[in-house]
Amino acid sequence: MPLYEADLDKIAVEVKSVNRKTEPKTPRKRKAVAKVEDTEPKKKTVRKRKVSIPEPVPEPITEPIAEPIPEPVPEPIAESVAEPVAEVETKVEEVLKQKNPRAPRKKRDPSEAPAWFAKYVEGVKKEQSVIKNEKVPAKKVKEEAQEVASKSWNHGLTRNRVQNEVDGHSNILLT
Repeated sequence: MPLYEADLDKIAVEVKSVNRKTEPKTPRKRKAVAKVEDTEPKKKTVRKRKVSIPEPVPEPITEPIAEPIPEPVPEPIAESVAEPVAEVETKVEEVLKQKNPRAPRKKRDPSEAPAWFAKYVEGVKKEQSVIKNEKVPAKKVKEEAQEVASKSWNHGLTRNRVQNEVDGHSNILLT
């Protein structure tokens, strides 16, 4: 059994077709237009352009021109001036010949922590102070970090471990 069943003969209704050609068109009514002959057509107004009035040009004031001041003529270099220049040149040469004395290289004390290690410990201490809820002055944190760095560096185990790590990295980089 189909879901929808319908008898088309019962439903069908005749439809009249509309033939437009056979039906006459109904004429449309036109509005009556009253012609007025007495009125004149509208005149177009022309817009006037804004014209700028030329300003009178002031006449230049003519005054007698003073005589131009002559520029000083440079005098030729005398021998007396050439002598100090020679002295300066010799001094410059002497200074260039001198070698800059090097500062003597400081021997690193193995008991002192290197600067990079102290900075590392200082960074760790700063992070710890940030994590804590208490506020600690930066100067105090830095002083504590210096103390902790020197103590841990003096401890042989820490110094040896750090030194072995640095040596291992430098060997890998140089080979």
